[in-house]
Amino acid sequence: MGAEPTGGIQVRLAVETADACPVAASTGGDTIARSATWSRADEGGDVVEEFDVVGGADDADLPEDASVVFETDRAERVRFTRDQSNCICETVEQLGTPVSDVSASRGTLRLSFHATDVETIQAAVDVLDDTYGTVRIDRLARTGNGEDDDLVLVDRGRLTDRQQEVLETAMEMGYFQRPRSANATEVAERLDITPSTFAEHLASAQSKVLDSLLEGSA
Repeated sequence: MGAEPTGGIQVRLAVETADACPVAASTGGDTIARSATWSRADEGGDVVEEFDVVGGADDADLPEDASVVFETDRAERVRFTRDQSNCICETVEQLGTPVSDVSASRGTLRLSFHATDVETIQAAVDVLDDTYGTVRIDRLARTGNGEDDDLVLVDRGRLTDRQQEVLETAMEMGYFQRPRSANATEVAERLDITPSTFAEHLASAQSKVLDSLLEGSA
């Protein structure tokens, strides 16, 4: 007999930090990394990680000790060894939320997980932002009682005019598209603000979306 269905939140975060993640660092141009998995090492031990490369990564972009362990017409399965420290996905998993999917393109890492409350999502955003830099919420989807989706509406009146302008401009320029048509610097130039100010507005808007999500679950 299965567990009683409960509400939950499906989350996908995007972290712009190619230098901090060997998987993201392997992507550039049309190269995509996906289906990343890793071993569970003992404390202080090495971790063996694998991921699929689609589009043919430059050998110079792959992790130093990487090797191709399987190959098809469309992808290569790459394996490498790393230590346990400074892993973006494992940082999130330390919050008690297993990462269910990992992919990367153009140097941006995307990771998905399921949360039972908004506080966990906010904690993940905060710790990744503090440790690795720019983080944004790519997707939020709430489940209801197992039968219907519980759609939560966001009150746009909570956003300031500037935050609304930032979001609309970013959307218009393709900042949220995959692959992205404009980066943070380009959107900031259009708005005549600095990239750091753009990131602040985006983070504030994300926080208000999370607040609405939390209230919608009450």
